[in-house]
Amino acid sequence: MPHGHHGAFELERIAAALEVEGQLTSGLTSEAIALCADRFATTGDTVRRVIDLGCGPGVGTALLAERFESATVVAVDGSAAMLARAEAIAARLGVADRVETRALDLDGDDLQALGTFDLAWAAMAIHHARDEVATLTNLRQLLLPHGLVCVLEREDATIVRLADDLGRPGIWDRLQAARRGRVSPSLPGASNAERYPAMLAAAGLEVVVSDTLSDTVTAPDDAPTHAFLRAQLRGSLRDLVGVADPADLDALRACVEATPVHPDGRWDGAAVTSSRKRFIARPARSRLPQACLGNGDASASLPTSLSSAGPSPSPSGTPQA
Repeated sequence: MPHGHHGAFELERIAAALEVEGQLTSGLTSEAIALCADRFATTGDTVRRVIDLGCGPGVGTALLAERFESATVVAVDGSAAMLARAEAIAARLGVADRVETRALDLDGDDLQALGTFDLAWAAMAIHHARDEVATLTNLRQLLLPHGLVCVLEREDATIVRLADDLGRPGIWDRLQAARRGRVSPSLPGASNAERYPAMLAAAGLEVVVSDTLSDTVTAPDDAPTHAFLRAQLRGSLRDLVGVADPADLDALRACVEATPVHPDGRWDGAAVTSSRKRFIARPARSRLPQACLGNGDASASLPTSLSSAGPSPSPSGTPQA
């Protein structure tokens, strides 16, 4: 992720928020990783090298290392602060010996020097690229013939519902109804997901899975999470002015601006709903070396779609980035 235009204090704040978000969405991340693992198991290919492009604070990096026990995970980010957090999380979870960090720009040509990979992972990262197709093309060029790219992007804005109704019974249902009734470009990532199939195809990748993952978890009761929840609700305030009931917005504003941060346990038991669009893609056959296109080509045996069954339930208590 490009973070260079932020000051050191602001970058730490962003890193802390992304780590909290990663923990809250770790169930979604684990579910996406599991499907990648299943597809490699189907073809009999061992995953030995994974690149996590735009790794941020590295919650996802550690989850990748935990799932692919024979793999080295190379975590790439342009921010030293993000990589430091990734290293700390990997150490805390006991996978530091299989996690390498590289301070590289996700748009740069330096990625090619990292070698080849079985899995290229990019969660909430590609939309930061100056040229998304070029970045996806770079990822495709890093893949071994049997390799896969997995892209996760925000399907919708994060939804926070406090257990407290703020003295306005039904407030959270009303705010959600108002939000659903408004299509807003200010919702982070809300309008990007539909562009990815065309971008992946332009990058020489064939989409084999395209689906949506959603999960609701109870947020932990700690200061970093409270700060994250407040930031999310401030975003809701900005977006719903002129759309939601003014009295509901006044109650929400009073809550967000209250001091102390969580009077009377107001933030306890908050429910956080997150959704991600998942794309898994492989190199298009026209992009594979001719030697790989014979009857023994493992990538040719990959199924082109998931079964009709929907996504399995996500664990709700697992920490992630």
